[in-house]
Amino acid sequence: MKTPGRYIQVLACVLICSDAAYLLAANMHSFIESVRRKALVVYVGSVKEVRVLQRTKFDIKTKAVVDIKAVMRTPGRDPKRATIEYSSYDEKTPMMEGGPQYQLQPGATVIVFANSFEASIPPGYLLQGSREELLQRIEALRDALREMSVDQLGVNEITEQDRDIQLSLYHKLTGYLRAVK
Repeated sequence: MKTPGRYIQVLACVLICSDAAYLLAANMHSFIESVRRKALVVYVGSVKEVRVLQRTKFDIKTKAVVDIKAVMRTPGRDPKRATIEYSSYDEKTPMMEGGPQYQLQPGATVIVFANSFEASIPPGYLLQGSREELLQRIEALRDALREMSVDQLGVNEITEQDRDIQLSLYHKLTGYLRAVK
């Protein structure tokens, strides 16, 4: 016959594992809203040029030159161009697990959340797509942020004040994307 002590040990293991899974999931999301909130610069641009900086069996280090169309947040000047260094992939170099990796092409429209106009992603955040796709993604981010509970804000490492700042930013972005045809 099993002792109650054995059942307590099993229950303790289950509880510890479920807590660890929650923390792992939180880490996997990398507190994305916090990353977007902490970005010193946010802009919409068009990829002008893409250059491969280094290629290995597992990764392609790439640099894109971006013509800036609109600046939504900046601590200083509004330059006409920006550069982004990022990880990419192709048919010879498969996508790495865990990303983020991007395949940017000249002419692609991007929204960049970064620490400067000469940034590396990560630690920043990048969206790419057509105007309509970007509008849908920003509206989805806005709606998800609006609906976050206080606990969810904490998991995303942002405050109510951060939420207000981000909602204002998403309002500017949607306004810009709706106006541009």
